[in-house]
Amino acid sequence: MTKRECEARRLQNTEKKDWGMLARRCALSAGKLIEEMLVHPLEVMYKTSSSDLVTSVDRAVEQMVIDEIFKVYPDHGILGEEGLVACEPSKFETVWMIDPIDGTTNFVHQRQNYCVSIAAYHRGVCEVGVVYDPTRQELFYAERGGGIFLNDAPLRVKRNKEMKEALISTSLFWNRRAIKNGLSEKAQRLAHRARGVRIYGVAALELAYVAAGRLDAYISPGLNAWDLGAGRLLVEESGCKISTIEGKELPFAERTSVLAANPNIYDFLLEFLTEHTV
Repeated sequence: MTKRECEARRLQNTEKKDWGMLARRCALSAGKLIEEMLVHPLEVMYKTSSSDLVTSVDRAVEQMVIDEIFKVYPDHGILGEEGLVACEPSKFETVWMIDPIDGTTNFVHQRQNYCVSIAAYHRGVCEVGVVYDPTRQELFYAERGGGIFLNDAPLRVKRNKEMKEALISTSLFWNRRAIKNGLSEKAQRLAHRARGVRIYGVAALELAYVAAGRLDAYISPGLNAWDLGAGRLLVEESGCKISTIEGKELPFAERTSVLAANPNIYDFLLEFLTEHTV
C-alpha cells in the first residue's frame, strides 16, 4: 500500500468514526425528543392507506436529525422516510438514511416496540449503522469492520444454532405479494420447523435482534431503504448473513426483500424459501 493510499484510509477511518459519533448522538437526541413530545396529544395522519401512518413526532424527529447532520456535513445527501429533504442518492458520495420512527403503528398503539434508525452510506456502502430503542434505552451500533455493540458492550452471536432451536420473525403471513407467490404458505410450513415465529412490525429492530442473537432470522418480502439502512450493517458485523430472499446482494437505496439469519441456518432458509417459488 502506497503512502497516499495509507493516508486516504486513515482519513476515511477518522471520518467514519466521526459519522458514528454523530449518528449515535442523533439517535439519543431523537429518543429524548420523542419522550418530550409524548407529553402532548399525538397527532396521527395517513400517508397512502389506513395502515401507513405518520405522526407529528416522526416528522419532528426526522427534521431534528437532518438539522444536526447538515450542521456538520452540509454537502451530504439525506434519504429519510418522511421525505423532508429531496435527495437523489446516486448524486451524493455520502448519503444518510433516516427512519425517525420505525414501527410507527406500534408507536401509535402501544408506545413501545419502535425504534430510531440512522445510517451513513459512502459510495453505496453502509459504513455506520445505529438503531436505538428509546423505551428500553438500548443503542445498537456498528462501524464497518469494527463489530457490533449494544450500549458500548460488544455482541457475539452463537453460531451453532440448529433450525429446531430457531426463533424467526417475519411479515410473510399477511403480505399480499407473499401470499400470491407462495411465500406465505411456506412461512406457515417453516413455523413447524422452528422453535417459534414472531411478528414484531419493526424491521430495523428485528434486524438488530438478529445481530444480537435474540432472533435467529428475519424475513421480509419488501423493505424500503430506510427500513434496513442501519440494520443491514448490524447483521453483517455480527457475522450473520443478509441478502434478498433470492440470495442476491442487497441493492443500495431501493426497496427490496430481505433474508437475515444466523449463518448456521441461512443456507437452509434460502433453499426452503426459493424452492419452487413463483
